[in-house]
Amino acid sequence: MNDKIVENDIFLKSLDFFKDAFPGRINQILKSKEEGKKIVGTLCLYVPDELIYACGADRVILCGGRSAPIEAAEEYLPRNLCPLIKSSFGSVIDQKCSKTKSCPHFGLVDLIVAEATCDGKKKMYELLNQYIPTHVMDLPQKPENQNALEYYIKELESLKDVLEKLTGNKITEAQLKNEIKSANKTRKLLHAIYELRKKDSPPIRGTEMLKVLQQMHFLSPDEFRKNLVLLLDELKVKKRENIGPRIMISGCPMASGNTKVPEIIEKRGGMIVVEESCTGTRAFWDLVDETKEPMRALAERYLKIPCACMYPNNRRIDQILKLAGDFNVGGVVYYTLQFCHGYNIEKYRVAEALKKAGIPLLSIETDYSAADTEQIKTRVDAFLEMLE
Repeated sequence: MNDKIVENDIFLKSLDFFKDAFPGRINQILKSKEEGKKIVGTLCLYVPDELIYACGADRVILCGGRSAPIEAAEEYLPRNLCPLIKSSFGSVIDQKCSKTKSCPHFGLVDLIVAEATCDGKKKMYELLNQYIPTHVMDLPQKPENQNALEYYIKELESLKDVLEKLTGNKITEAQLKNEIKSANKTRKLLHAIYELRKKDSPPIRGTEMLKVLQQMHFLSPDEFRKNLVLLLDELKVKKRENIGPRIMISGCPMASGNTKVPEIIEKRGGMIVVEESCTGTRAFWDLVDETKEPMRALAERYLKIPCACMYPNNRRIDQILKLAGDFNVGGVVYYTLQFCHGYNIEKYRVAEALKKAGIPLLSIETDYSAADTEQIKTRVDAFLEMLE
């Protein structure tokens, strides 16, 4: 089967900004640095952006989605390690030890705020700290426990102290409340776009939406939100015909540069209508309660994120089933990166739950290389044919 040519497809002008935003954002960060603003790098959703912006700093995501930096990283890290970890670390090495500097924003960061999720990341941070100052937030691994929320609030308080020391600015309750309102506005816009994806003829493809979401933690909040408004206005009047089987993609994050599997799914005739991942619904699904004390409200919201590092992770399975129903999904592609043990092991329970619900699942474990592309195409073809 060749890649299908989609008839009656639509052009979304607002997507051009998200595709071409990188150079402009780099110039913006450089200008901020010249003006004395501190730049904070993050690698995970558990680090609240609201705290970073409330202290007057700027923020960029440092998750690596490209294969190019992995070779440099493997001089320090084992080969049998998640490619996202290696790509992220390799991009830092590239900035410090190479003349190419293909991802210049890695070299502009004053502080990395990391998080204790998987073991591979935690050990990588010990090396990362040799290149860029790194503050590691601890996470309660059993979020349903009675004391988990209080522990996480204390970790956020420690992060607040670190950010205030970095910038010399105090984080006031008023500033934090303003940033919470701002972030909630963005989340509501994304919810509105996802409501349109529930339609029989969704006006935006999963591969297009992925490029938008990959910019969510790279662009400034105002820029991102402004262009979300333009995108939403376009989508309200657009209609796409002749879509294929409705697919949910669930599993590991797909950092910028990593689009192989979604592109194969949609080029072979599928239509991704929802993503249960950190570059999907997990990034924005829950709002922060604006009526509560802000630090507690932040902790409650961020602790709900159903990462595979948590135990038990029933919340994620419940969310997958709910999204499958709400978006009228015909099948789920469970996407995992090689050596990501958390998501790979959790696949068994997800498969059991989907089987009970009568929803077919295709499991794909891959890396950032193109070596398995033809094999994935063959498996996707068979899966989509079964759903038709």
